[in-house]
Amino acid sequence: MRASVWVLGALSLIASCGSPPRYPITDPQMALREIRTRDARVRSLRAHGSADHFGAQGRIRGEVFVFVSRPSLRVDTRAFGNTVSTIVTDGARFAMADLRGGSFFVGRARPCVAAQLLGIPLEAAEVVSMLAGGPPLLDGDARIRWDDGHYVVDIAGVGGRSESLALTITSQEHDEAQPDQQRPRPTRAELRDARGVRAVLTFEDYEAVSGVDFPKRVRVVMERDNVDLMVRYREVSLDPDLPEETFSLAPPSEALTVQEVTCDESTPSALAGDAGAPASDAATDGGAPPYQR
Repeated sequence: MRASVWVLGALSLIASCGSPPRYPITDPQMALREIRTRDARVRSLRAHGSADHFGAQGRIRGEVFVFVSRPSLRVDTRAFGNTVSTIVTDGARFAMADLRGGSFFVGRARPCVAAQLLGIPLEAAEVVSMLAGGPPLLDGDARIRWDDGHYVVDIAGVGGRSESLALTITSQEHDEAQPDQQRPRPTRAELRDARGVRAVLTFEDYEAVSGVDFPKRVRVVMERDNVDLMVRYREVSLDPDLPEETFSLAPPSEALTVQEVTCDESTPSALAGDAGAPASDAATDGGAPPYQR
């Protein structure tokens, strides 16, 4: 039954390819408003799944628990049933507990620090948006067009930064819906800076979670940084009851050695380095803290 639903959904989207919708959206802000409305409904979440990171150190695979309460984020990485690292950001600072290595790293929430701790050189807000199932939105002048079966919203920012969003609609919306009745959802976001393409984010396998379309597969590719990260969510819940200590930036144990991270240092990464370890997709939840169950 589940496979049939997926096939019908896929055919519904495929059917919208080709010619522009009967009543196309011509105001880019109308399409962007749908993304912002969806983000407003995903202010907090708890998710469980797996992450595959392909980088300079090869492939690292781990079981992950993701907690979001915007602007804060927490990612617990587990291997062989044990939590090996916890990374937290409040939007201004990053902190990572390397439970296997016995260290606790702290640093400013900058892409160079995120690269060392998470393995992806993105802004903290961009990481939060991505793991919450949506693209970060750049402020700037926006244009919308129809291209090869989907809307494309191009946003020109400042300092050479720009963004292109690919948004899909259903065949029914394509054939019948007025612009204000269409609900475009993002499938791809290309982030650029003065040097060119910075990152490509893709969002796939959408499912309804508490009435919100949520992608169960999120990927970020940053070719010039040799980064390819895929997150597959198995379970997602919105508006969970999370204890206050979930997003604490304090060391969880006095036994951990505190180290300040700067952009000149080489630090173990939760998803792309020594703090992680391969884990099976079939890994279980034994021994997880109460807020992870």
